[in-house]
Amino acid sequence: MTAQSRKIPENMARLNEGEEYIRKQSIAVIEADEELLNHVELIEAVMDHIDFFAKRDAVDLDQETIQLLGARIFNDLGSAYGQLTRGYYQLAAATLRDIMEIVYLWGWFDRNPAKITEWRESDDKKRRQIFTPAKVRKFLDNFDNFKEGKRGAAYKLFCEYAAHATWHGFALMRPTGGGQVVMGPFFDAPLMKAVLEEMAQLAAQAGNYFSGFLDKTAEDVSALEVWLRRYVVTGEWAEKYLGRSHDRQFVAEMEAWLLQLKAQA
Repeated sequence: MTAQSRKIPENMARLNEGEEYIRKQSIAVIEADEELLNHVELIEAVMDHIDFFAKRDAVDLDQETIQLLGARIFNDLGSAYGQLTRGYYQLAAATLRDIMEIVYLWGWFDRNPAKITEWRESDDKKRRQIFTPAKVRKFLDNFDNFKEGKRGAAYKLFCEYAAHATWHGFALMRPTGGGQVVMGPFFDAPLMKAVLEEMAQLAAQAGNYFSGFLDKTAEDVSALEVWLRRYVVTGEWAEKYLGRSHDRQFVAEMEAWLLQLKAQA
């Protein structure tokens, strides 16, 4: 049999058909639920923002470092959303841990920008000494005077239930109501909702940090449109689900500035 006459095994095609069937179920449930749609809109707005600004010419290596980490988060969000809607909840959650690690790392960079260069130029030994996830979390907790260890607890949950092979992790591989572990994808609305909520929270944090490292004052219509959309979507989402006030006066001022820039173009 020649290579040209060989085909992908039929079982792989069947697997893909099953994934596509589950994806249609997932999309139907998301589109019928305003809260889930709001989460997806937030995730998309953050991805669109990262896609736009990560492709721009960096002013220096530090900014390029942030852009490259942003590109990694874009891929993580896209992959996690794809796995989630196709019924692989454990894999989707495992991908979110990578986003969490970058978000925490960005938190350190935000509080001490000199760490960007130090992280980029560190070898494996130095990176393990200074920038392991546990040490990054410890710095942030100390800096913010957080005593509860919530960052560590959240990270541990992702490790135990998604990223590491543990007994607890099988919970994301079986239906919510109980039953046998499923090999391959399956549809479960509560699991999808739970993972999507976590994804949205991480996306919001990632978008805020990524935006904070960039120059938002450039008189560039396209850049301001992308930036403002993410800001508005994130602000309204945070107000609705986290109880944080949304600065609508600032949004109105930015929208007026945008109209002015368009008139001058």
